[in-house]
Amino acid sequence: MNTYQQGDVILRRIEMVPNDAKRTAKKRVVLAEGETTGHAHRINSTGAELFDLNGRMFLKVVEPAMLTHEEHKHIEIDPGIYEVGRVREYDWLQKMERKVID
Repeated sequence: MNTYQQGDVILRRIEMVPNDAKRTAKKRVVLAEGETTGHAHRINSTGAELFDLNGRMFLKVVEPAMLTHEEHKHIEIDPGIYEVGRVREYDWLQKMERKVID
């Protein structure tokens, strides 16, 4: 699969992690934390690494991994390289784009 979405988090498959990206020092892979609940989108696998490049996040999955969240259905992620993004919405009345809050 090329794209996964869980709530406001979206993973898009890409070819490679950019050369300048730095591996994060976190022991747990947390893709996003809830703004109001404290819940988090987490990868439950030791075969996953998170990279950062100036605020852009990249996920390397070397074995099938589970994307979990307290309020969403768990999703199995296939091995690959993904750019981690946040879902955006457009408010036509206010004529502005904003990120979806999960």
